[in-house]
Amino acid sequence: MKDLHQRYEELKLLRSNLDHMFQDSQRYVRPNSNEFDHHNTTRKEDDSREIFDDTAVWCNQMFANGLASNMIPKSDRWMYLRAKDVPTSQLNQQELGYIQQVSDRIMHELALPESQFYSASHECFLDIGAYGTSPVQVSHQEGVVNFRTRPLADTFFDVDANGRVDTVFYRCYKTARQLLQMFPQVADMEGFDKSRGISSKYELIYTIQPSVDKRAKKGGRVGPERPYTVTYWSPSFKEALQVDGSSYFTFLVPRWSKLADEVYGRGPAFTCLSQIRVLNKMVKEVLISSEYLNFPTLTAEEDSIMLPMKYGSRQVVFHEAGSEKPAPIMAGNQPQYMMDMISMYRDTINRSFFVDQIIRQEKKERQSVTEIQDTRGQMLNQLAPLINRMESEYIGPAIEITYAMLERSGELPEAPASMSGVELEIAYASPAAQSQYATRISDMSAFMRDIAPLAQVKPELMEALDERKMFEDYARYRNVAPTVIRSEQELQEMRENAAEQEQMQAAAQAAPQIGGAMKDIAQAKSIDPEGVGQLLNI
Repeated sequence: MKDLHQRYEELKLLRSNLDHMFQDSQRYVRPNSNEFDHHNTTRKEDDSREIFDDTAVWCNQMFANGLASNMIPKSDRWMYLRAKDVPTSQLNQQELGYIQQVSDRIMHELALPESQFYSASHECFLDIGAYGTSPVQVSHQEGVVNFRTRPLADTFFDVDANGRVDTVFYRCYKTARQLLQMFPQVADMEGFDKSRGISSKYELIYTIQPSVDKRAKKGGRVGPERPYTVTYWSPSFKEALQVDGSSYFTFLVPRWSKLADEVYGRGPAFTCLSQIRVLNKMVKEVLISSEYLNFPTLTAEEDSIMLPMKYGSRQVVFHEAGSEKPAPIMAGNQPQYMMDMISMYRDTINRSFFVDQIIRQEKKERQSVTEIQDTRGQMLNQLAPLINRMESEYIGPAIEITYAMLERSGELPEAPASMSGVELEIAYASPAAQSQYATRISDMSAFMRDIAPLAQVKPELMEALDERKMFEDYARYRNVAPTVIRSEQELQEMRENAAEQEQMQAAAQAAPQIGGAMKDIAQAKSIDPEGVGQLLNI
């Protein structure tokens, strides 16, 4: 327990340098998330009072919506599995069917309401936009793979020598009643105060870190062979509430971008955080200026107004005869100039959240489908380096964990004997992934258009093309399911069957002609046996 306490304080200190940025981002970009106060984060105040302009909040929503719709659209197939280092054309129909069934089973598991994958992913993308980092906990509950986004304010983590997250401390606050339901033995532990009532709260910390047991190994599933150690503990108690092992890392911690040797990521909000602060300040000043324009301060001679003085519409002000009437002080405020600056800052924040790339701007002139696809592909291609990190740190590990859990519970179809030892890899078919193939399709189409005139002059040039390979590449770039394309073996069998049928049909058509000729020969021989025999050499 002492080591856990010390490690916990070290990780909180590691993040303390970034907390001021997280606090501002939470205040202006993600006001509904937990506060970075290092205390009981269940206390929530109305943070919307400090927001005078919601541009950053809206941009973060559009950023999360764009990632969800372009990377994991629920209505479309955005991933499939394929055999690693084995061309699809070399797989038979049974092997292709098995891979297709496994892909469908994983997509079905992620789409279950109990899984919460899509809702947790959208919440994860909101945190990614605001903080650049979002921890997602994965578990297997009631036979379903479950994903739950955890607040970054209550999650502290560290990385290994290769930059992968391998240690997570997640804290939450449970009432005494909830704590007793989870760990009944806590009632007899030192530090549990029964006089505080069932509504009193305790800090509960979930820790997962690499196992220090020498027998631990990657892929271990039994006892001390499991590579990770999971501990439930609380600073209020001197003993751990529960210690167990895990064969997989239970947290996914995607980061939008980061510098070398950094632990926490940097989100789009960090790029324009100063502009967000200035924008809120400017909008606040415009509101104050507008208030002064609508209700300016009045000046009047001393003792010339009968008090009490009422200020507002439908009011009557009495003043001494001969004295000057009350007059407003006009400061010469011109909010229209400030509005131009506000518009400029809003555009900067939109670009920082890639809203101009995720949401295609409508154009007045008429555009063809090809032009729209090219524009969309160019915009998504600019996000490719950042999207690739989301695939490698979030989507890919989520699919791998889902596959491992389904395999362990026996919910995957049985693999053919020919697939023994063949590894499967993930292929992405989302709009973001397909946009990276758009240039290849354009290159192939342009190549065919270029060689078409040459092929008319020299048709033998077309013999150098591998039509089969080009057809398979084009189908893959167009996100056509591998099961739709026939294998070489199936094509060969179809050609052989077609040749046999042609031979049989030709024989059937020739049979009447041969029979008639034989009949004519027989009749002629009966009439003139010797002449016909000599003529036909029979």
